[in-house]
Order: sequence, then structure tokens, then C-alpha cells
Amino acid sequence: MRPLILSIFLLIALNCTSNNDYSVKEFTSPSGENASLPRLFTDNTGTVFLSWVESKGDTSSLFYSSLDNDQWSKPKLIAKSDSWFVNWADFPSVIGKDGKAVAAHWLQKVPGGTYAYNVNIVGSANDWETVLTPHKDNTPTEHGFVSMTPASDTTFLSIWLDGRNTAGSGGHDSHTSDLSSAMTLRSAFINSDLKVEESFLIDASVCDCCGTSVVQTQNGFITAYRNRTENEIRDIYISRYMNGKWEEPASVHDDNWEIAACPVNGPAIDAQGQTVAVAWYTGANDISKVKMAFSYDEGKSFETPVLLDNGNPLGRVDVEFISNDEILVSWMERNMEDRSKASFVAKKITTDGEIQKEFEFSLMESSRKSGFPQISSYKNSIIAAWADVSDQNSSKIKVAILE
Repeated sequence: MRPLILSIFLLIALNCTSNNDYSVKEFTSPSGENASLPRLFTDNTGTVFLSWVESKGDTSSLFYSSLDNDQWSKPKLIAKSDSWFVNWADFPSVIGKDGKAVAAHWLQKVPGGTYAYNVNIVGSANDWETVLTPHKDNTPTEHGFVSMTPASDTTFLSIWLDGRNTAGSGGHDSHTSDLSSAMTLRSAFINSDLKVEESFLIDASVCDCCGTSVVQTQNGFITAYRNRTENEIRDIYISRYMNGKWEEPASVHDDNWEIAACPVNGPAIDAQGQTVAVAWYTGANDISKVKMAFSYDEGKSFETPVLLDNGNPLGRVDVEFISNDEILVSWMERNMEDRSKASFVAKKITTDGEIQKEFEFSLMESSRKSGFPQISSYKNSIIAAWADVSDQNSSKIKVAILE
């Protein structure tokens, strides 16, 4: 199969706003039939990696393709199995560096219950064959919501939610107030031989099933996630990895969202030098909101959040710098005339906090099957990917470019 050449003749207009300096156009997708769970990652060379899962019967297959100079590479099968834990919000990923894929992960079921599964990590240096489980607790509990990013020429950083302390407490469906049995946030630096060089406990009490996010900054790394307090306040926190250790977690903003359950709606983070942007969803005071906040000191402190949504957000946010002083934040906004539908929307914001433009990538199904839409940088602009589940019999990955 030859690589797909993405020329102007393959670009189909999705939506053009009244502003004539940009438009959203659909891009050819490299995925096959019954594909879902897209994930985007842009490496240090500007190469974009798109990963996805294709399902056939009980078998799930993890694929990826890379985009460089408007050309998708031939899709590469990393692994397949009929014993993975496949979930709408907890999906596999692929990361790259220097124009090449580096590592991938998926979730492997283990005996012990519906929500007993491990993180499995593989690397391209081992031809995707050697499998590493970065946690060694061997408990039949949840381990997932992984974020990964390259850390050096020979190592990468992995962040995950780790349920080892929940063993015997009721697991996924339990929300006991005893935080000694809470979900934890852990990390590991892993080398290209798939050996754990160092592992850390970042936070001993976090929300059970909200996604994580991690980014490399000028002097270290920052992870963003949803915390959990003794009073069931579940706001967005960050922890900074500086000088060889993870610092004490700190709140990005005190929404004071009290909820004795997991909203399955994690934050997104990106950084440009020492400027950091965090976007998130909150339901504090029973009002759904999408917010974002800047830090100008590499996460030591954050400014007052900017409110972004249009009144009916579902969340499922993403954030990406598009220049030194502009970012794009995306999320899903429910269609109130037809609640089965939602718009995959985005706003461009300057680092001064000024909202400049708003546009729509696509109309989507609002159901969980749609998963989490993604955005990432590409050629000083943005590439987006999402799952189209409008066909009841088959799903497919859609891709668009903000030009």
C-alpha cells in the first residue's frame, strides 16, 4: 500500500468562518474500518503521530501512522489482542521523537474482576515485542489513564493512575471516604531497553478515572490531573518534576467541585518555554464550565482562569500552543436542540488571556462512544482527530486541519 498523498484535491471544506484568515478543512484519515480512540502526538521535528484502535469481533488492534510533509505513512500494526481493556476514556497512545515512533501503551486485562488491568508499554527499539509493566504491585486493580512524553534521547516519562491501594476496598465502584485506599498517581522514567530507571509516587489520593496529561517544560516536566481531598473536592492539580524530584502537588484553581464520584473528565496541559497552559472541565455548584489558566513561571503559580464554554459543555478538553503567544483550547459543547449531538469546538486565546476566535471542527455524537477529540500542532497550525460514530454499525476516524 503506497503512502496516502495529501494534496489540495483531498481537502474537503468542513466549515469556514467569517474570518478569512483561517478555515477548518477535512484531511484524509489513514485509519481503516471500525476505528476509534484516536490519539495525536507531535514530536520535536513537527512529525505528527496518529494512533487508533480497530475492532473486529473481540479482537482489538493498535495502529499508528505518522504525518510529515502532508503525507501519511503506511499504517503500522503495533499489537492486537482479545484480552485488552478497551474503554471510551482510557485509550492507548503512541509517542515519537526525531521523526520516529518511540513507545506505545495499552491496557491488559488481568484476573481479578472487570476493572483489573495493567499498563503495558512497548518500544520501537525492541520492534514493539518486549512488553513492560511499569508498576510491580501485582494487585488485580485498575492501572491506566496513561500519559507519556520523551524525556531525553534514550528515555521517556510515563504517568498513570495506579489503584494498588484500592485492593479490597470495592475497587472501581467504591467511593469510600478513607483516602488510604484511594487511587494514586505514579510515574516512571523508562529507557529505550524498556527498563525502569526511576519510579515515583506523585500523589497518594487522586480522582479514580479522569485522564492525566504531561508536558516537558524549559527546566523539567509538569503533570496535570484531577485531585481528590478528604471532603471529596475534585479540582485540577499539577505537580512539577524539577531537580530530580516531583514537587508537592498544587491546585491550578480552587473550583471547589464537591463530587463523591469520578466525572471522567481530565485536564490538558501544554507549555512553551516557561509559559504553561492548563485547560479543564468543572461542574462546581452544578454548573458545567470549561476553563483554562496560564502560568508564566513554569507552573509555580497560575493566573485567574478564563471561562471558555458557551453554556453547555461536555468537557473532554485539549490544549495546544500554536505560537509563542497563542494557544488553542478545544472541547465538546452539547447541542441543546438535539442532546444526542455535540459540537467539537475550539477557541484561540492569547497568552494575555484575550479570546480571539471561535470555530467548529465538526458536529459529533455526544455519547461516550465518541470518546475524546484530539488536537495537536502541525506546520504552525493545528491538526484535529475524532471518532465518527454516527453509523451504528461502524466507526471511523476523522481528521481535519486548521489552515
